[in-house]
Amino acid sequence: MMKTIDDRGEIISSCDVDENLALQIWTKGTSPRVVVFNKNHNKKKYIRPGWFEDLDRKLSIKGKKKLSVLEYQLSDLLPAMQRILSEYAVYTSFKTNLWKFAVTLERVLHAPAIVFDKNEFSLLPEEKRARLWVADLTGDVKGEGVFSPFFPMSDVEKTTLSCSNLVFAGNHCGVDDLLRTGVIRKLNGADMSRWYRPVRVMAVAMLMGFSYCEEDGSEFTDELWRAGNFAKPLSFKISDPRLMGLGRKYVGYVRHMDMLKHILVRASLDSDKELQDEGYVRKRRVQFPQGTLGRGETSVTFSEREDGMMALGCKPKINSSRGGGGGGLYYASPPQKSAEKQELIYTFPSELYERALNLDAFDGSADDYFTIGQLASAKIFEAWCENLMQYISYFAGI
Repeated sequence: MMKTIDDRGEIISSCDVDENLALQIWTKGTSPRVVVFNKNHNKKKYIRPGWFEDLDRKLSIKGKKKLSVLEYQLSDLLPAMQRILSEYAVYTSFKTNLWKFAVTLERVLHAPAIVFDKNEFSLLPEEKRARLWVADLTGDVKGEGVFSPFFPMSDVEKTTLSCSNLVFAGNHCGVDDLLRTGVIRKLNGADMSRWYRPVRVMAVAMLMGFSYCEEDGSEFTDELWRAGNFAKPLSFKISDPRLMGLGRKYVGYVRHMDMLKHILVRASLDSDKELQDEGYVRKRRVQFPQGTLGRGETSVTFSEREDGMMALGCKPKINSSRGGGGGGLYYASPPQKSAEKQELIYTFPSELYERALNLDAFDGSADDYFTIGQLASAKIFEAWCENLMQYISYFAGI
């Protein structure tokens, strides 16, 4: 392993790709940078790991000969990236910081929405819908209530929750009170793929400098490292705008996880025409603001077909190139082309959508706008997690 010091930090690990290129990991006690080292010209370029998430893109460097350019598919650089990231995790305190931060992140993600008035259940605001738990204080006795799960449960999870005391008194309705019931620990044990793994992926992404589910969270990542040693819970919430909607996407993934295998996603250059040719009839169009379904604003066309299928045609207001800090409309097949304005099409059974509406309503009024965003976000989060796993599973304990 190569280990050198320069004026700006320390090279923790270096891996030769060939006689022209080496990839290195640099750090100065903060989130790491990948160093693209052109051995022909002895030049380095510092890049956040998130730049390497899109394996369809290419890395270009100057060759030995004048005006010559060497191109590398990022998929071919994956073994080198796995090695230097893993060595970074071993030769720094990253694993300790990861464990501490994952505990804090889990606490943030499970913070309950507190409801005092029964009338509020008829139409919960979006901020409270995007939670995994509701602290229900609408009973007759002041300060007494119950922690109600805002997600469907498997049989194993139902058994787990039935063994826990989710009733509280004395207004002990905060996240620390929920954690003291032990229910989160038991859920992690009941289904690690649903509860444990996604939180670890998020924690690694946030600390390592990967994207925040295809959004640029680098500013918040830098704030995390400046906060210190992660020994105490950090001050942020699931609705914190600096998270770029990451917490909300996670909730959508957990709540609708069982449905995701029935939701198909594909790329399109003209979603309106493609869906019309397939027999879909447009019902309405909804505009989503920046950060909800992508880096920019997104127009979503809601269509239905006589056989009981539904479709969402998603059109970004910006080109779907994911250069720099990420953006565009995410993972689909065929791959996105950086020079094209790529759209996405989601298709799924109508009955699935009705079930999703009910899950997001918590026995109140359905909200099409919220549920469309949740389903799309859940699928985005699923693909993002799987994409990152090929980089981080070697050292993240997943």
